[in-house]
Amino acid sequence: MAEDTLEGNDQPASLRPWASLRYRDFGLLFAASLFATTAQHMRQTQNLYQVYELSGSAFQLGLTGLAQAIPIFAIGLFAGTLADLMDRRKLLLLAIGGNFFIAAALGILTITGSIQVWHILVGTALTSGVNIILNPARMAMIARLVPRSHLTNAVSLNSSVAQGSHFIGPMMGGLSLTWMSAGNAYLLNALFYVPAAAGVFFMRTAGAPERVRESLSIRSLLGGVRFLWWQRVAFALVLLDFMIMGVGSYRPLLPVFAKDIFHVGPAGFGLLASAPAVGGMLGVLALLVVGDVKQKGLLALWSLLLFSLCLGVFALSRNFWAALVLVGALGLTNSLQAVMRQTAFHLLTPDHLRGRAFAVFNMFSSGAGSVGAIEAGFAAALLGAPGALLLGSAVGLILTLTFWAAWPGLRQFRATGAPP
Repeated sequence: MAEDTLEGNDQPASLRPWASLRYRDFGLLFAASLFATTAQHMRQTQNLYQVYELSGSAFQLGLTGLAQAIPIFAIGLFAGTLADLMDRRKLLLLAIGGNFFIAAALGILTITGSIQVWHILVGTALTSGVNIILNPARMAMIARLVPRSHLTNAVSLNSSVAQGSHFIGPMMGGLSLTWMSAGNAYLLNALFYVPAAAGVFFMRTAGAPERVRESLSIRSLLGGVRFLWWQRVAFALVLLDFMIMGVGSYRPLLPVFAKDIFHVGPAGFGLLASAPAVGGMLGVLALLVVGDVKQKGLLALWSLLLFSLCLGVFALSRNFWAALVLVGALGLTNSLQAVMRQTAFHLLTPDHLRGRAFAVFNMFSSGAGSVGAIEAGFAAALLGAPGALLLGSAVGLILTLTFWAAWPGLRQFRATGAPP
């Protein structure tokens, strides 16, 4: 059994895929994240289904996305600052508790027959707000729970939670609505946060940030932005991901491909929608088997290049099964670059700035989805769905090759956190 210490944390190691789970507190955080993130995607599915059931309006469905996006940009920097000024374990418990009460409230409103669409929209916005607090605090904790040599392994395992919950959560949300009433489905969702809270509660690692605390001020709020500006490798990875995922947003157009191009109906759309998560899991498993990747910047660039290339081939594909493989490849390549990007952040960010840095990280990552959905709809209206993705593919290839040539420090970035 591995020792539950972080001694010798800079020594290279040949790691097994589950190596970081042998550190007690990381294992507890992993389990807590699995329950909380699965519950998050489960409730999103329940919310969308109930909004459409109550309103029959696609516009009202769109408002759920708006309700989710507004808190990201309204309080994202503030949430990251909290993670650097307060005890991160306490913030995790508060955010998990907030999710529990939101799900329970929606369940009670539904059971009593009082539920209206605006209740769900408010619940969606509140959920987004508490998860903005939860995510930077959770990400900031990872680096102090495992040795430095285990960071790629730990981030890969953490990414497996995200990929797995994207697949499991919506499925459980749909099954819960099939097996029970919508109100009871919300109450079941609330119960998922109980083991999540228990996992955080039983952690032994201190949650207080290192160094003397700063006071809450405009300067402290902008600490993550300043760090990102001066830490050019991290800035390049975040900016490149934001631009490529913004112009290459393919998920909103999958229903068009399923219905009008492949003619496979709802069942085929379900396969297309789940393929990225399957590919993402395969990417994470590959990194867990390979272990620590030294040339992190180079792998991120290759992954983004292949993502852009697969996007273009998918746009031209007229065979459903080939398209299914290509969509899986999009999920795989995206997961590889995401793990490299997150690992670079952990390596380059000092503990007292991790909450704010990851808040900016999350704002860019989440913002890419929102911007990408708008860009995809606009481009598809002008060029058609295949044309929109071909445009995204071309822009992605140009951007990746430009960064590759113009930013030597990015392609040379290794595990040490500096170019060789």
